[in-house]
Amino acid sequence: MAGLIARAWPRYATSYAPRSGHPRFYVTTFDSLGLSETLLHGVRAAGYDTPTPIQAQAIPAVLEGRDMVGCAQTGTGKTAAFVLPILDRLAQAGKPQGRREVRALVVTPTRELAVQIEENVRLYGKKTGLRSLTILGGVGMGPQTKALRQGVDVLVATPGRLLDHLNQGNVQLDKVEILTLDEADRMLDMGFINDIRKIVRAVPKKRQTLLFSATMPKEIRSLADELL
Repeated sequence: MAGLIARAWPRYATSYAPRSGHPRFYVTTFDSLGLSETLLHGVRAAGYDTPTPIQAQAIPAVLEGRDMVGCAQTGTGKTAAFVLPILDRLAQAGKPQGRREVRALVVTPTRELAVQIEENVRLYGKKTGLRSLTILGGVGMGPQTKALRQGVDVLVATPGRLLDHLNQGNVQLDKVEILTLDEADRMLDMGFINDIRKIVRAVPKKRQTLLFSATMPKEIRSLADELL
């Protein structure tokens, strides 16, 4: 992919990040992207200096509440591109009355990615007071169920284990405001498309949806048209 391409489609924003070695565009500062001081503290804690192209494009769009499709490979700063504005939006909205409900859901294909994303949520959101949790397969459901019952603002999950909890009534997704599908092309390759459709049916139709993928084949574009 030559350089960086960014364009707004009729229904959602679209962002592309260049492959390693290509020129960097949209050079700016994190201070100019619209993030609150609380999240800028998280940026500084992470040691970030200049936003990457996907961050410079995605963060303002997500802060505006727009649905978005982002094409970015590993190493482009993709995780911060959606985690930072998600945390900012939730923090600015304040803590709802009563028990914490899942307001932001991130679905990702592998255990390793889920753990990494939630670690970033904790790092960036240290000053926000938001509570996050990872649920993934390969471990017992008991501790995850207990944590879910205590309330969580940001949930990071792999598709299969999330459906396990949904089917057992351990988690409700009817308060989700922001749904993020990360590594969407890998989820399709791994056969998760039906799981994704089930998860989407469990969240409100009125929501913000973010879809990130390392590649943008026609199957991903069709998925974006279906879900956004």
